[in-house]
Amino acid sequence: MIKRSIVAKCGLSVALITLIACGQAKKSVDESNKQLNEVTAINQNQLDQMAASLEVKYQVLSNIETDCPDKDGKAIKYCFSAYIHFTSPVDLPVNQWTIQYSQVYPIYASQSDAFTIALHNGDIHQIKPTPAFTGFKAGEKQSLKIWMAATVLTHSQLMPNYWLSAPQLTPAVIDSTRTKIDPETQLELTPWIVPYDNIAKQIKANPNDINEYADAGWLFEHNKAGEVDNVSLAASVIPTPKSITLTENQSLNLSKGLTLRYQGLDERDISAALTRLTKLGVPQSPSGVPVQVNIATDLNTTAGAKESYHLTVSDAGVIINAADKAGAFYGVQTLASLLTVDTLTVPYVEINDAPKYSYRGQHLDVARNFHDKAMVFRLIEQMAAYKLNKLHMHLAEDEGWRIELPSFPELTEIGGMRCMDLSDTACMQPQLGGADAADRDGFYSVQDYLDILHYAKEHHIQVIPSLDMPGHSRAAIKAMEARYRRFIEQENEVAATKYLLSDFDDKTEYMSIQNYNDNTINVCLESSYAFVDRVLEDLIALHNQAEHPLQMYHIGADETAGAWVESPACQALVADTTNEVNDIKHLGAHFIERVANMIASKGISVGGWNDGLGETHVENMPKDIYSYIWGSLPGGAHKMVSEQAHRGWNVVLSIPDVFYFDFPYEVDPKERGYNWASRRIDSQNVFNFMPDNLPIHAEFRVDTSGQPFEIDDSIQKDDAGNIIHRPLPEQFKVIGVQGQVWSETIRSENQAEYMLYPRMIAMAERAWHHADWSVPYNYQGAKYHQNSHVFSDELKALRDEKWQLFSNTIGQKELIKLDKLGVFYRIPTVGAKIIDNQLHINSSLVGLPLEYQQANGDWQSYAKPVAVSLPVKVRARSADGQRAGRSFTVN
Repeated sequence: MIKRSIVAKCGLSVALITLIACGQAKKSVDESNKQLNEVTAINQNQLDQMAASLEVKYQVLSNIETDCPDKDGKAIKYCFSAYIHFTSPVDLPVNQWTIQYSQVYPIYASQSDAFTIALHNGDIHQIKPTPAFTGFKAGEKQSLKIWMAATVLTHSQLMPNYWLSAPQLTPAVIDSTRTKIDPETQLELTPWIVPYDNIAKQIKANPNDINEYADAGWLFEHNKAGEVDNVSLAASVIPTPKSITLTENQSLNLSKGLTLRYQGLDERDISAALTRLTKLGVPQSPSGVPVQVNIATDLNTTAGAKESYHLTVSDAGVIINAADKAGAFYGVQTLASLLTVDTLTVPYVEINDAPKYSYRGQHLDVARNFHDKAMVFRLIEQMAAYKLNKLHMHLAEDEGWRIELPSFPELTEIGGMRCMDLSDTACMQPQLGGADAADRDGFYSVQDYLDILHYAKEHHIQVIPSLDMPGHSRAAIKAMEARYRRFIEQENEVAATKYLLSDFDDKTEYMSIQNYNDNTINVCLESSYAFVDRVLEDLIALHNQAEHPLQMYHIGADETAGAWVESPACQALVADTTNEVNDIKHLGAHFIERVANMIASKGISVGGWNDGLGETHVENMPKDIYSYIWGSLPGGAHKMVSEQAHRGWNVVLSIPDVFYFDFPYEVDPKERGYNWASRRIDSQNVFNFMPDNLPIHAEFRVDTSGQPFEIDDSIQKDDAGNIIHRPLPEQFKVIGVQGQVWSETIRSENQAEYMLYPRMIAMAERAWHHADWSVPYNYQGAKYHQNSHVFSDELKALRDEKWQLFSNTIGQKELIKLDKLGVFYRIPTVGAKIIDNQLHINSSLVGLPLEYQQANGDWQSYAKPVAVSLPVKVRARSADGQRAGRSFTVN
């Protein structure tokens, strides 16, 4: 065991140490100098050769290693450990090079005779040769062992694109660390990651983790209740309408198209829905089935509720009566949802429908890794298809600024691109594996953003921009420092400091959650508020130009690090008795309060994450606040909702263990995503959620370790008798729900859509439809756990019955529509088991094509249990059969 005593004895650094055996640490100076004379400084040809030929392998050992080095003088009970191996096919006797790579959680200790490693900033670590390094010998593997006080549970957390640099030379990406694409699945391959061979240690987050690897056997048991249902498919609609009645056992053929007539609206109000029908094979035609669309605000069945509609399909054609234009649009989308695309028929039905929530949102982070306008358009189309109405665009982060604003060209000139340069003077550092990231960087030009706003408006979707502040603001800070330098060179100090976001005299040392030491706007500078105001004015102007008024702005306000303490500007602000700021710890809240009122003064609603908003004084905030709750269910999300509800604010549920679609679908290292709030979020997990009753989930959900948990929603007091938690205010309801896609591990459009679909469709079901199996909230408060049994067996059975129809509808009716519309989605990994010497295969999404392969032969279609020779591979295909899912081997 490498312990603190050895570290101290050898005289090594404890802060970010390189653990070297004592014998090596005591090598004579003469011997080291001799070795240095044999190794020369790298030149450009050698650097290029090394980048092209060096083989890098990342070998995960364990997430629960107990033989851990001490950290900062303290013992670590368990830790992550891995090797990074380097092998050159040729002799390379060179030094004075640096390998940079992204490791999301900091390396706190390492061991190697040949290499050192240190955190630079954010996630960028630097590997350098030690004085004992004698160069690479052809075919000889040299290794660096590393430890982290964190976990890495998916391959996607091991970032690609290691890059090689040296003083005065042009850097280059090491080819062996680039990703590849599997031609059959179109999924990313990571050839530098050594295949896992000790799953028990490599998928556990801690020693108490009882999660099981979602292999074919586990999935078979998980999926075994699923059965193919062709009877109910014709009349199934997602999201489920308020009421739907089959009027006759007949169907209407739409193959000749539709002939539209309108009353109270015109075609442009529903044109996007009609375009979707056209793409699905049902265009407008003079000889088509008659469709009458009316605005009828006195709807009897839905009491004229906003976005409601009444749809009838009969011999006479289709009639849609809607309370407003949005309702008419959704009525046409329901017609598309009823459509069976292989027959182009819809059943004779009568539907009365209205939404459960007025806020039905999807968030997309385009700042960490950029996603192009075409992908955003596809997202808007699918949001509208499933009746979502709020697109929350996360446009700026530490890693990038993705929207062009006329007042600040530096924001996109500097913040819109990453490059292999750590100075941040011409571009941003290549965090998150972003070296050579031309296909993962960029920004929306003014015209691009106008196009997005126009497209969203056509689809009855409100765009909510977010430019996270004061934390998560590194791209903006560096861009404004570049602007400062530009004007200082012109000897124009007034212009240089007008929008500066950093105090150059601030000596505060801090570390953000993402390990940045320079990502937080100084909230004590008037120039910071001038910047925010100018950004808002530019956004307002763009939205007005697109005739899509800026109705809400999301300020972020989360995860603000402990900055500002040593800032002279902040110390002066706190010392000034003429203002209300008298506590350095309240400066973050001061920023939020001031910016929130700035936004409200422009007639715009304020949105923000609950942690930052929760630090504010409610009396200092505007009334129209939307608080987005991102606490986990085991972590106390119900308390966060209650606290913000008692402030009188609108609450949007963004619960990470349900609605973070950048988390893995299954407990499987090949499934993409972070895992700090959940190890698995599949579509059924989302479908089973009860938004109006968070505490009830303690009865049937588990925490990240797979363990049960308890939620106490009763009144709770501290030792002094102060109430620290109380149930929701009587009759309080959240205003809506929102899915999130954070893009740290998502570097392509296919990856983003893989993570979105089909989970977003399940979220849309919960946003629009009130489930008849859900348990009403207990406003008196109660305790919930696995044995409280408030959620009855009868309700569970009803829920599972509804899930089976939903699963069949996704697998047999909806995914084929995504195929036709060019949308990438996750094909589920399938369950398989040998029973009575026959192979049985099942899928979480019932009805998809299934296949098996024996002894590397051809893939065979699976229809029923079949005798096979082991080992055998199993997989599903896309609904149109054109793309394969990831396979498992059954032994």
